[in-house]
Amino acid sequence: MGKTDSAVIKLINAPKDTPVEIVGISGGTHMIQKLAAMGLTHHAVVRVMRGGGTGPMVVEVRGSRVGLGQGISSRIMVRPFFSDEMVTD
Repeated sequence: MGKTDSAVIKLINAPKDTPVEIVGISGGTHMIQKLAAMGLTHHAVVRVMRGGGTGPMVVEVRGSRVGLGQGISSRIMVRPFFSDEMVTD
C-alpha cells in the first residue's frame, strides 16, 4: 500500500504522536468555522498529544495545543501524513 492509498480514519482513532492530515470534516457550517478558527482546516497536519479514551482529546496543530471533545473528534477524518509529501490546497 503506497502513500496515496492510505486509509482514512476518524481523528479519535488516530495513534498518539503520529502526524495525520485532515482530509474531511463532517459537520455544519458553524462547527467547520469554529474548527477553522482553531487552525483545524482541510490539509492541516495535526498530532495527537492525548487520546480521547475518556474525556477530551488534545491535539497539536500549527504549533498550538487544542482540546476536542469525543463527538467532534469523531467527525474529523484524517489520513497518515508523510513529511516528504507536498501539501497543496
